Amino acid sequence: MTKLIEHLRRRIERIPARVGAVAICMVSLCCTLFGLFLTLNIVLVTDSDGNRQMLFTTAENPQQLMEVSGIVAGEYDDIFYTEYNGNLASLNIQRAFEVTVEADGQASTAYLTEGTVEQALEQIGMVLGEHDYTEPSLNTSLNEGDTVTVHRVEYRDTVVQTEIEPQTVYQETSLLYRKRNATYLLQEGTPGLRETTSRERVVDGVVESSEVIKVEDVIPAQDTIVMRYGAGAAISPLSAPEGITIENGVPSSYRKLLTGRATAYSASRGRGSSGLGLYLGTVAVNPAVIPYGSLMYITSTDGRFVYGFAIATDTGAAMQEGHALVDLFYESYDEAMLSAVQQVNVYLL
Repeated sequence: MTKLIEHLRRRIERIPARVGAVAICMVSLCCTLFGLFLTLNIVLVTDSDGNRQMLFTTAENPQQLMEVSGIVAGEYDDIFYTEYNGNLASLNIQRAFEVTVEADGQASTAYLTEGTVEQALEQIGMVLGEHDYTEPSLNTSLNEGDTVTVHRVEYRDTVVQTEIEPQTVYQETSLLYRKRNATYLLQEGTPGLRETTSRERVVDGVVESSEVIKVEDVIPAQDTIVMRYGAGAAISPLSAPEGITIENGVPSSYRKLLTGRATAYSASRGRGSSGLGLYLGTVAVNPAVIPYGSLMYITSTDGRFVYGFAIATDTGAAMQEGHALVDLFYESYDEAMLSAVQQVNVYLL
């Protein structure tokens, strides 16, 4: 071992002094570079436009790194800074692109790195009305150079009033059997008022469509009612009791038949002597002969006049004194005059 050490000493002594100095400098330089490597950050700086720089720097935050690299981020650009193991990192700048938004006759610009129509509108503070819509739709992803059009939509309602012409309704009755070719005006018709509401869909100030959304008769028309002769047509509007039909002018079932004189009268609607109502289809009687509330069917003995189904609700002197069997109620004096005096069959049901 002593011989080996002595051998190495002799060989080192033979190395020229200049070479030794160079070797020592190289070792020092390597140590220095290694120390710098341990303290410097190595950062790759790129942007979406294709710019690239490799930085060896002590800077550690994105703002400092951009200042060193000279690559600047705009207001709407996105910055992504990623650190790797050790002192390696990357800084990427995603450049925002322009999107044109057209609305209300003006164009605005939104800046996005990515996003949808809805996000572009939100950035420029564009508010949509209840019925407004966009082209393309709100959830559509946008690319550089795209144009978004906002369509303003409103609905306008228009109300038009028109007159409703009254209709002529014919009411057939056997009351006119003596004047078969005559007609009798029961009610004069009056016009009504109809309101028609139309709704227009207006897009960007232009009417796109129109439709009727409501038709309302605010004042119904009153029909003209004309009475004319109808063979066997009953005057009374009362319907037959259940189970009873009329065959050849005679009820299919009745308990008693009375024949006598029928007169006619008119009065305001109200209550008769029985306390029951007065209306077309009610008759005055002698309650000792025909009790109040009795249902009956009345027709002339020759069958040309048909009063129809009736109910006894009133009385009068003529019935009490036996001058008439029944007194037929009508809603107007003229109708009572047309009825005049009849010889009738009264079928008590």
